[in-house]
Amino acid sequence: MSSGGLYKNRKLPQYLLAVGIALLLILAAVSLSLGSGSVGFSQLLDYILLRPLNPTEILIIEQLRFPRVIMGMLAGASLALAGAGMQSLFRNPLADPSITGVSAGAALGAVLAISIFSMSAFALQAGAIACGLAAAAAVCMLGRSNGKMSALSTLLAGIAINAFCGAIVGYCMYSVRDAGLKGFVFWTLGSLDRCDWTDVISTALLCIPSWTVLLACAGALNVMLLGREQAYHTGINTTKIWIATTIAASVTTAACVAVCGTIGFVGLIVPHIMRMVSTPDNRILLPLSAVGGAALMTIADIATRIASPDDPIPIGVVTALIGAPVFITLLKGKRSLRDD
Repeated sequence: MSSGGLYKNRKLPQYLLAVGIALLLILAAVSLSLGSGSVGFSQLLDYILLRPLNPTEILIIEQLRFPRVIMGMLAGASLALAGAGMQSLFRNPLADPSITGVSAGAALGAVLAISIFSMSAFALQAGAIACGLAAAAAVCMLGRSNGKMSALSTLLAGIAINAFCGAIVGYCMYSVRDAGLKGFVFWTLGSLDRCDWTDVISTALLCIPSWTVLLACAGALNVMLLGREQAYHTGINTTKIWIATTIAASVTTAACVAVCGTIGFVGLIVPHIMRMVSTPDNRILLPLSAVGGAALMTIADIATRIASPDDPIPIGVVTALIGAPVFITLLKGKRSLRDD
């Protein structure tokens, strides 16, 4: 990977980031103007311009829609950052929180917390983080081959952990039978309906430090793309980078899963797309992935409310419907390039 290949146009990433942020703000405004209440774009504009609104309209904007939109952007940015970091760490484009077992472990912890402690917000996040980190640790231990981390073994271990955690989650869902089953299923497919300011703040307190760690590791992750041994000979503390990246990605994923449920494909396809339009340099890729992930989640949330305003469909269904075709297209494109 030559430096010239990374920097063919130094200003392009800046343009992309500016365009991405502008697009994200537009999408946020559209999302804030949608919903089952009487608040539309004109009321939102009045709110922004500090024009008088009735108390009900202010309540809808401040207590229902703002937390939902911010939580969606926070979750999208977190999942995309975690996916980009894991893909660089494992040097594998299929690595993301859902495939490497973190999402499934966090989902298991949250489901167990729901079963034991009802819907306690603290118990949900504590259980999700504990089980998410445990799943990540199990994947890393099982992924060791001849005393070294193997990307292939790690991904295979992630598939096994996914299946194991998924089986327990399925049993918990089966055990509740009809009572509460819809809420269980809806939560496991992802939802922003129950998000409030408490969820936003608690999630941000966990995610933002994890973002900082991932962004601080960006330069080292560039070197890790050359291989762990090569990175070690350049003076990089590969073990420290491996642990820091894995924990940061696991914590930010688990924090989002605890509040929003399991949401797939965001951490998988967004880094792919950002590499295609920009550069594999993680110092640029990670911020672009965060903006792209936030935008994708906002688009998915808009789609859920347009499709069913009174009873929004699970957001994980929409991200899968968007992500699966995009990912298949990316795979076909890469295959055709290799065949040429």
